[in-house]
Amino acid sequence: MGKIKASEAVVKLFENWGIDHIYGIPGDSIDTMVEALRKKESKIKFYQVRHEEVASLAAAAYAKLTGKIGVCLAIGGPGAIHLLNGMYDAKMDHVPMLVLVGHIPSRLTGTDYFQEVNTVELFKDVAVYNKEITSAESFPAVVNQAIRTAYQERGVAVLSIPDDIPLGVISENAPQMSTVFEKKIPGLIEDDLSDAVALINNASNPVILAGVGAKGAKKELRAFAERISAPVAVTLPGKGALPDEHPNFLGNIGKIGTKPAYEAMKSSDLLIMVGTDYPYIAYLPEGAKCIQIDIDPVHIGKRYSVTVGIVGDAAQALAYLTEHTTPVPERPFLNTCQEKMAVWWKWMNEDKANTTTPIAPQAVMKAIQSIAEDDAIFSADVGTATVWSTRYLHVTNQDFIISAWLGTMGCGLPGAMAAKQAFPNRQAIAICGDGAFSMVMQDFVTAVKYKWPILVVVLNNKELSFIKYEQQSAGQLNYGIGLQDIDYAKFAEACGGKGFRVEKYEDLQPAFEAAKESQVPVILDVAVNANAAPLPGKIVIDEAKGYARFASKSVIENHKLEKMPPMKDVVRRFL
Repeated sequence: MGKIKASEAVVKLFENWGIDHIYGIPGDSIDTMVEALRKKESKIKFYQVRHEEVASLAAAAYAKLTGKIGVCLAIGGPGAIHLLNGMYDAKMDHVPMLVLVGHIPSRLTGTDYFQEVNTVELFKDVAVYNKEITSAESFPAVVNQAIRTAYQERGVAVLSIPDDIPLGVISENAPQMSTVFEKKIPGLIEDDLSDAVALINNASNPVILAGVGAKGAKKELRAFAERISAPVAVTLPGKGALPDEHPNFLGNIGKIGTKPAYEAMKSSDLLIMVGTDYPYIAYLPEGAKCIQIDIDPVHIGKRYSVTVGIVGDAAQALAYLTEHTTPVPERPFLNTCQEKMAVWWKWMNEDKANTTTPIAPQAVMKAIQSIAEDDAIFSADVGTATVWSTRYLHVTNQDFIISAWLGTMGCGLPGAMAAKQAFPNRQAIAICGDGAFSMVMQDFVTAVKYKWPILVVVLNNKELSFIKYEQQSAGQLNYGIGLQDIDYAKFAEACGGKGFRVEKYEDLQPAFEAAKESQVPVILDVAVNANAAPLPGKIVIDEAKGYARFASKSVIENHKLEKMPPMKDVVRRFL
């Protein structure tokens, strides 16, 4: 029987699982694993990033896009700590991730050695599987269990690996190599489905709220919505579950959502939640009956009082409901929603038609739309870029990803990098604010290094704009939000990519057309209007009071009235 190093056995196991790439940074306590990866570089590509946070965010984005496990590695101590942001992103957005973290040699554990961190304790909250490897013989078996658990629990599995253990020699044919695995999905209960059918048939104003769990059931969601003539709102990560152009589509819900979606929710007598654990219950109907479809039983009724819970696969549940519900060819409630949505689209088109300088961010979204391919992947960052992209980009067959639940700034660039790595023939577009992009900008050079021709659009307003309006809506004066300007186009060129600095509206479309034709990573640094306000789709009374307090404070303390959003837009969203 042949012998093999434990590290090489684990890399072979990765290959058997279909893992073909890993993001990370090498270093002393993980170098034994990196050496094993080097020997298999034709099978498993190691992508060296410039910051571990980018490695974990890219791994999370890869999992969101493909459903496959994202893998990253780092040294122990500081490297491990840097990974946390992407790990929490994966945890909170429920995608599988495997994290390999180096550790000091076993004989030194507990001696307060250089860079020693109790990584098992550190990762206790974020991980669904969290083990320190204790022997070479058990190493492959523990890795196997970690991958299985990450897939089944849709979460993060972490392995802390003392640097001496991967050097151990074990049997080449270890029985732990089996990768036979079938994810367990709860079976549907027909009584629950029948109860749901009765509720749907008796409802006058049903509204569907589709989350990220509905993205794997796009065809079924569309058929169901058309069968019962129900409007469909989407959560932020659910954008793309139903095409924006569909006549039943109401856009996003919540502060970044649309006014028609808000009003439909408040008029609904039946809420049908599909694949979502939406947290902002103030935006949901008051006192309506509710059907919730989710693969995780823990989510049923977690936020909203549920009348009927359906645990199982969304596609299967929706197919059943479509087949068994009474068709509704005409529903007055949907007609009203569609009329309101037509007005909303008219307002949005007016915004996108803005030709002024400084450039309106809405006009930038129009430019992105004009060069976006039918199967493009949009990786939106957190901040005002979230508002502009979700509200003004029309997603049809494209994919849309974001850090939805953690809401971490800096996710846009790693998401586009992962998209291009996973789907080399598809267009990958990151949409970032200057505040978010500058947090991870060093890794633009990683895209250059690996020849990933991504397009990064930086909405440059020289401030933390979303925070500015958060402060204002809370009645606070703006403080700590100004940013020193950076010429990101010159930065792109310095990295070996291509850069376009756009300061005038008339240069916007030509720059996007040129960027689309580039065969290298591109940054489009667009100077946008800092006074473009990401107003809520529906301004509620508390927000209106907050803006009033802000205006009053600015006069009293600063002796001037700060520039406020156009009154026309405020009135539209308030009334």
